[in-house]
Amino acid sequence: MSQGFDTSRPWRGWARWVAALALLGAGCRAGSCGRGATGVGPLTEEERRAIPGVISFISERATQKDVWLVKPTGEETQLTKSPEEDDFPVAPSPDGKTLLVIASRTVDGLHLEQMRLQPLDGSAAPVPLNAPRARARNPSWSPDGRWLVAESDAQNFSDLVRIEAKPDAQEQRLTTAPQGCFEPSVSPDGTEIAFVCSKEGDPEIYVMRADGTNERRITAFFQEDREPRWSPDGKWLSFISNREGRDRYYVVRPDGTQLRVLSGKTVQGEERELVWSPDSQKVAFVERLPASKSRIWVASVEGGEPVALTDGKSRDDSPAWSPDGKYLVFVAERQNDVDLWLMRADGSGQTRLTTAKGPDWLPRWFASR
Repeated sequence: MSQGFDTSRPWRGWARWVAALALLGAGCRAGSCGRGATGVGPLTEEERRAIPGVISFISERATQKDVWLVKPTGEETQLTKSPEEDDFPVAPSPDGKTLLVIASRTVDGLHLEQMRLQPLDGSAAPVPLNAPRARARNPSWSPDGRWLVAESDAQNFSDLVRIEAKPDAQEQRLTTAPQGCFEPSVSPDGTEIAFVCSKEGDPEIYVMRADGTNERRITAFFQEDREPRWSPDGKWLSFISNREGRDRYYVVRPDGTQLRVLSGKTVQGEERELVWSPDSQKVAFVERLPASKSRIWVASVEGGEPVALTDGKSRDDSPAWSPDGKYLVFVAERQNDVDLWLMRADGSGQTRLTTAKGPDWLPRWFASR
């Protein structure tokens, strides 16, 4: 079963995995592909100075993976310098003061993970939330930032646990299925948790109250349903499923009604890396293409065929919306390196953001405080 944390694998290893896929491509709609097809790029310095927020990302420009920050103007700061690999920047705390980072290391051949709260101003050392162990991943913040839900193998293969966001906090076990539960997503109002569980034979989407009670099953299909994610307004859940023989994104109401596919008939390849727009009206996602290429699309939640934002001539992955929903940052393998790029929400104005030698990837865009 694929899980969100697996996207944090080193870029080169991920590339080999993608290269093994033989998939169909699809043409862009006339006038809607990015890279100059709409509008004129790159973005001007004046426009970049007006773009809000800060972007965190993983960089392999040094001897190991560390978390860096970059402003839309290109000004960079190195955030972590730990001796372990900082594999996965998750999201800042709701108060904007810390970034949740998953660090990993290997001891005697055993892979160990640890969730850490890294002050965003760099004023203090990171605060570990758990002892290093094989599974401490896919955390999701409560809206007040006082607690989070994550996967843990402290008592079972993969339980969902609730943890207070402070050192040496006790874990409250929310699930007990021996087959494992995964990928928790806390609702925007903090009252419910969507998650994946395999306790009935194959991964399905469930929702429970934030204290682990009143569990209800949302999907029921014999193939894999996974990656549940709440829309920012809490009215929809998105998830990915291979029920049609390839990975595609669906939306469903939190009560299990109005289930439908998002990408219509236009997108032909496997889909991944969906992100909701801040206003809950759109989603951006990635389509895998042959020859290790990929393309970013945007789809309206209300319906209609999606629009291609990039042209599929390179690897374009990991889109993330700006806090105002007017721009996207994404990862692209162009100009002989893997870097972060900016573009307007219609795909125009594509502009290289990071330029250091070495892969930069997994961008997370958030409002600066």
